[in-house]
Amino acid sequence: MASSDDEPENPMPVPSNDSPDSGSESDSDLDDDEDDQATALLLQRLQAQVNESNSYEAHVNYIDALRKAAELEKLRLARESMNAVFPLTPNMWLEWCEDESRLATSRGAVPAVEALYERGVKEYLSIPLWLQYLEFVEERDTSVADCTEPGIAKMRALFERALTSTGLHFTEGGKVWEAYRDYESALLLSMAEASPEAKSKQVEILRSLFHRQLRVPLVDHAQTLEQYKDWEQQQGVQIGADNDDLSGLPGGVASAYKTAEQMSKARGLFENNITAEKPVDGDLLQHYLEYISVEEATGDPARAQILYERALSVFPVTHEVWLKYTHYLDVNLKVASVLRSVYARAVRNCPWVGALWTKYMLALERAAAPETELSVVFETALGCGFQSPNEYEEVYSTRAHGLRRRIMAADANSDQTSNFTLLHDTFERGTEFLSTYFPDHVNHNIRLWTYWAHLEATLLKDITAARGVWENLIKTHGWMLEVWQNYISMELLLGNVKEARTLYKRCYSRRLEGTGTQVMCAAWLRFEEEHGALEDYDRAVLKVGPRVAEVQNLQTQQEQKQSTGTERVKMESRPQPSDKVKPKSDVKSRSSKITDNASKTSGRKRGLGNAESENAVKRQKVPKVTAQDTDQPGASETAAGIVTGMEEAERTEQKSENASRELPKQVKELNKAVVFTDECTAFLSNVAFEVTEEDLKEFFSPSSRVKEVRILRERGTARPRGLAYVDFEDEESLTAAIAKNKEELKGRQLSIARSDPKGGRGGGRGSGSSRRGRTSALGRGGGRGGIGGSDSSNALGGGRGLAGPPTVGHRRGGHLKLTGSNTFAVPRNVPRPLGWGNPLATSSSNASGGEVPKSNTEFREMFLKQS
Repeated sequence: MASSDDEPENPMPVPSNDSPDSGSESDSDLDDDEDDQATALLLQRLQAQVNESNSYEAHVNYIDALRKAAELEKLRLARESMNAVFPLTPNMWLEWCEDESRLATSRGAVPAVEALYERGVKEYLSIPLWLQYLEFVEERDTSVADCTEPGIAKMRALFERALTSTGLHFTEGGKVWEAYRDYESALLLSMAEASPEAKSKQVEILRSLFHRQLRVPLVDHAQTLEQYKDWEQQQGVQIGADNDDLSGLPGGVASAYKTAEQMSKARGLFENNITAEKPVDGDLLQHYLEYISVEEATGDPARAQILYERALSVFPVTHEVWLKYTHYLDVNLKVASVLRSVYARAVRNCPWVGALWTKYMLALERAAAPETELSVVFETALGCGFQSPNEYEEVYSTRAHGLRRRIMAADANSDQTSNFTLLHDTFERGTEFLSTYFPDHVNHNIRLWTYWAHLEATLLKDITAARGVWENLIKTHGWMLEVWQNYISMELLLGNVKEARTLYKRCYSRRLEGTGTQVMCAAWLRFEEEHGALEDYDRAVLKVGPRVAEVQNLQTQQEQKQSTGTERVKMESRPQPSDKVKPKSDVKSRSSKITDNASKTSGRKRGLGNAESENAVKRQKVPKVTAQDTDQPGASETAAGIVTGMEEAERTEQKSENASRELPKQVKELNKAVVFTDECTAFLSNVAFEVTEEDLKEFFSPSSRVKEVRILRERGTARPRGLAYVDFEDEESLTAAIAKNKEELKGRQLSIARSDPKGGRGGGRGSGSSRRGRTSALGRGGGRGGIGGSDSSNALGGGRGLAGPPTVGHRRGGHLKLTGSNTFAVPRNVPRPLGWGNPLATSSSNASGGEVPKSNTEFREMFLKQS
């Protein structure tokens, strides 16, 4: 053996004396630590999700994770937290009760578990939960296990409750009946040393259970009869014979059994449609509803109720079933305790349905519930986030109805100050809430305000407060016809004729919605006829007449404006047929060529519409021929050719007229200018192309009252141009709209300004500035040579020019009349009509000294005379 000096400086590590399994155990401990850390992180994350979202799924995931991790204390708290917000499913109650049952090792823990079972069986109909509850009490309750009198009474009472809740369940109710019979049979067996009287009494209890079950239609109906026969045979009684299975049964039990057997056969098809194997979908719900209708028709509320409970255990958040169920109980059962329990469950499962809350409040009122309970239900309902303002209004109204009934039913000498305060508070909160969060609803419904004012005036006898309700509403909704009508109706109901007349005088000159002004004016006259003197009636007529005429005038203008605007939008969205339809002419004469040139020039260069181009053919005249011309060689041939040309021109004119008559009305209406006054209009630019009229209305409401929205579009394609006009009802709305300048709508900053065409830069493209049919006075220049006399919105010059002779727009802004000899400034591209400028034709001159061109007929007569 070498000495220590011979040992290497770095010896190999010496293995430990531990067993080979020690290394694997340490690795296992490390893995367990890692798993524990991962589980702890998972639980922290799930708990954070519950705290943030408080959703149903977050609660379920957190509870499942805690149950797997065996965190019993946290699991109990998590379940309580979820049940405070959501109802638990039957399976979740089963798991919870099982966990708590295993932990209840002492006698003192049994009552707490029993209380937990009680909570579970009240939530939903669950046969397994009831059976587990019965088994727990039978085994863990010492008084029941020891068969003491109190214990037996307690157990029988619990079984009777279970039968009431589940005994009519067609497919699973027999399990509870069987459990009850097993308990009573066990008691009979334990009475070996009891007296014969006690045993006989117990036998009768068991026989009564069999008879009760045989009366109920259940899926195992025939099997129960066979079990009863065997039991009776043990007692020495023969039931049934070869030709009669029911012989030996009491007459009432036998007939009830036959009826139950028929009912079982009739319900077989319905039960097959709602078996557990069926998917939970709309078809299954429809099958349940059909089955419920059959049970309701039988007239047995208990059977219908048990079927409703079965449907709700499958569709717990389908509010239609809850509404149908509660209505059936209200009409047919009318048991206060049952109704309160069902309504409490209904609002827990479907808290977003306002109708369930209002019916719940009514059920509490019928049950004479205390104010504290009613107040809690009312406040809870308001925080449930209903889907429509009507539901909120119904909740507030139901609360007010209940307080009114309480005040009216109270003794006249009792102090009702607290109820008055509650009533005022309900109306104030309700009207403020609806006005703040649902202003559009208030614009069409003032039911709550009407009811408030009515109670103030009639029940509380405070006319000042009642008028205050209406006056406050007029400040914000004075344009509503119903506000004034109801206000006046209240005054008339109270006999206040003078106050009613004052209201008519206040409202007739207001700008009411729709035909509200005419309605109120007519109502005022009827009011004076029925309540006023002749002088009052005459004064009303003097005020009403001009006002009605004024309103009708404005409405007519608005209707015309709206109809022309609608037609303009339709025409702009389709190609213009005026560009395709042209007069045809096969005549090659000089007059026809001039006619064609004139129509083209006036149609394209001068901005005339198609109708103007057609009419130009009629206005063109052939030139005059003087006597010197007829003396020249070939003059007669020339005259004959001109006459022939005129005849051809007349035929061409006739064809053009016929073609123009055949054009669609829409083509002719294209040339009609649409006039907008822009008295209260905003002009918008940089509008996103995807913005619609409804988007702009929503953008400006509720601060502004929008009358009409017009989005400018390109011709032919109807694509938006990024520009729009918005008409408002009044100046206040326009001012509020302009205040939104530079605000964004769908990603673009809107540029909003007041539309003021009269103060614009004028000029532009024609004698008047034109913006898609919008006209103004003459500006600084005529633009690109638009003919001032044209009234076509489709013309290049656009706008509405001056009436009178044709004018030529000059770049310096002047306009020259093409009359008389003052034609030196006429551009070369403007054709001079035939017969123009002959100084000898004094007979055809007009009063102003200008010539009037001759007609074709005059030319024909002149040449025929000369020839």
